[in-house]
Amino acid sequence: MASSLPADSPAATLSFTSWNDDKPTTIILLHGGFSCGLEYALVLPHLSDFHVLLPDLPLHSTSRHIKPGTTENSARHVAQLIQSHAHGGKAHVVGVSMGGFIGQCLALDQPDLVLSLFVSGAAPVAGARALMSKWPRFTYYSMRIMLDWLPEWVFRYQGLNVSSELIAELRANVTWELMLDMFPWITAFSLDQVRQLKVRTLSIAGAKGDDVPMIEKTADALRSRRTIQDEAWPDDGSGAVVLREAVHAWDLQLPELFAQGVSAWVKGESLPSEFERL
Repeated sequence: MASSLPADSPAATLSFTSWNDDKPTTIILLHGGFSCGLEYALVLPHLSDFHVLLPDLPLHSTSRHIKPGTTENSARHVAQLIQSHAHGGKAHVVGVSMGGFIGQCLALDQPDLVLSLFVSGAAPVAGARALMSKWPRFTYYSMRIMLDWLPEWVFRYQGLNVSSELIAELRANVTWELMLDMFPWITAFSLDQVRQLKVRTLSIAGAKGDDVPMIEKTADALRSRRTIQDEAWPDDGSGAVVLREAVHAWDLQLPELFAQGVSAWVKGESLPSEFERL
């Protein structure tokens, strides 16, 4: 069963739903840019062993009233949600694309709240991706054209399991205000910050949509981390992986596999065979 708090409730900041409240371990799922919690609709049924918090992030859908939509402000609101509603005030943080950057921002600022990180499509940006991030107007109009003019069947033909409701939310969430807020932190995120992450971390790339050379560098950065005592980071399974058949938003492409990866990571079990270690 899901319980929810309305966005205008005095006890709420982010609008969110809470699933499987009787389970002891909390996972929080952070959606990608311009999306919303509906992104994980097909992932949720496969995470029934966990308490799951599913928010809409600032300037998105039912949290559209929360401003600004910056990575830092989003991370602060996610921190409040974890402190208030995660069991024990801590959570395993899962994020795709923008949600993955928000998760890393949170882990850098308040690592005590983060039991682990599972992030996909959220390695430091480089090359053409960095150029696009620095020119938000190009990204804005590209998104508007794609969402407003392409018929829904095109997304499904590409293997993305998107509902008409999610597409409607995507169209409503592409705003110039969000575009300007979102990219500065993402553009500035670097391998040096990856080395500063003090939580168990798995960074993932879908080979059919993400920057594989950069995820290889991310793997090296995670391996080279040091503890506060300047000792080698313990072998806790942290690292990076590639999924050769996955696109950028592979939680929409392969939702059951995505959930299997999350579950294995949270439980400390072997990852599915599709997860190629780097």
